Amino acid sequence: IVIHGDADATVHHSNGERIASIVGTRLSDAESEAVRETGEANGRSYERLVIRDAAQIPVLEHWIIHGAGHAWSGGDPAGSYADPAGPDASREMVRFFLEGARP
Repeated sequence: IVIHGDADATVHHSNGERIASIVGTRLSDAESEAVRETGEANGRSYERLVIRDAAQIPVLEHWIIHGAGHAWSGGDPAGSYADPAGPDASREMVRFFLEGARP
């Protein structure tokens, strides 16, 4: 899972796009399904790419959060590099890894 703000002036969001591209090209079209969606969470819009394998297990999620800088999305504002706006990155990471857990 890659979560990146498009206003990050420290690490350009194209780095996350490159990681998603590399993972995506390693899966053949017959093995995977890619879905793009847009949404809004806690004051920020986002784009999300989800790639699932043939068993519908998520193997990649790539989030671009519009207007987010170099900070943890949905984090505690008292923390360093934390942004209370935007999707809750911690919640999304836990969800992603639980969905991918295999028995």
